[in-house]
Amino acid sequence: MSNEIAISVRNVSKQYFLYENQRARLRHTFWPASTSGVSETWALRDFSFDVNKGDAVGIIGRNGSGKSTLLQIITKTLQPSTGSVSVNGRVAALLELGSGFHPEYTGRENVFFNGMLMGLSRPHMEERFDRIAAFADIGDVLDQPVKTYSSGMFVRLAFSVQIALDPDILIVDEALSVGDFFFRQKCYERIEQLRSRGMTLLFVTHDMNTVSNICNRALYLKKGELLLDGTSQRAIRAYLGQTVNPLPVASRRKPCQSTVSWENKDDVSGERGGLISVSVLDSEGDSVTTVPIGGTVLLQILFRPDPLREAHVYVHVKNMYNETMMTTGSYFLNLPIHELDSLQPAKLEFKIVMNVGGGEYSLQVITACPEPPNGVGSVISGSTKIGPISVGGDYAVERVPFLGPIGLPVNARIIEGSL
Repeated sequence: MSNEIAISVRNVSKQYFLYENQRARLRHTFWPASTSGVSETWALRDFSFDVNKGDAVGIIGRNGSGKSTLLQIITKTLQPSTGSVSVNGRVAALLELGSGFHPEYTGRENVFFNGMLMGLSRPHMEERFDRIAAFADIGDVLDQPVKTYSSGMFVRLAFSVQIALDPDILIVDEALSVGDFFFRQKCYERIEQLRSRGMTLLFVTHDMNTVSNICNRALYLKKGELLLDGTSQRAIRAYLGQTVNPLPVASRRKPCQSTVSWENKDDVSGERGGLISVSVLDSEGDSVTTVPIGGTVLLQILFRPDPLREAHVYVHVKNMYNETMMTTGSYFLNLPIHELDSLQPAKLEFKIVMNVGGGEYSLQVITACPEPPNGVGSVISGSTKIGPISVGGDYAVERVPFLGPIGLPVNARIIEGSL
């Protein structure tokens, strides 16, 4: 296998036998030629492909298409019926929820246990432990048996362990969909950092937006067969039946654990240029966590002016992958901040039309000195991330105003008699 190839899969198939009863199972076990009461099914049929080092490959397909079986064979937790798999580098895998964790051990004990399974010594794991605990951010629960953990805590700790082991290849099977929005943002940010250093990523998901955003290539599986190996967009179109809809249908449910306001509880000095509070409202003035595509949110911001430094207020809109979709603010909109009275708190209101694709987004507000002509200079203060704000659009049943991650202002008209 070439040194440039991280994973090589050759003629891999996986066959399972189905038995009418235990007698048929026993008979077939000792006499394989006996097929009475035995039927066969193929989870995978004749798979061959290579993954180059540094690639991010999405694996997509409906339930039962063979995605998880393929990952289990690549990670050597399952043996293929035919074919071979070669892996070049250290593999970290996040497959079944809680896999690799002993339910009776504490989170701390499982961290060291997983490190030993990866071939790392205890001193090496002790060096990494604080980093793992900080990323997981589950507090004192770390010293409780993992059988008491929620699914979100499982994912937080499991992902934190895997990425702290500095893998050459990271394999993830849908696990991140369990984590909360802000943790997923942190995970995708960390994945991008590791990818920039050459890590290879193999990612199973039903979220086409994730495939479009982080994968340069995708495999489309159907009923155990590899139908397409190509660019992410080609695979997405094939999976969606040749439609041009790479975006998810956003939930209309009110997102759980959403924050629609922020208050600077540490604002005891009353620093000029500092933020005091932020509220996210709808057009009626009520707190809002869900809007339709093209809907409006009002951002009401209370801050302390600083005319001398001409401190401006900026708003970042970020998607699930922690990518900044847009930055706007009083500087870009040419608001006369310098005319404000520095002795009195001031209120700004931003009216943002959410012309973005269906999904979840966070908002973050900062105050900063501008850096002409079009930059943000030194930051004075900033809010935490606020949200998630769920932007809803059902592409399957509604006529939405646009397709894609953003909607540009468009005017159209029919000109009669032009021919």
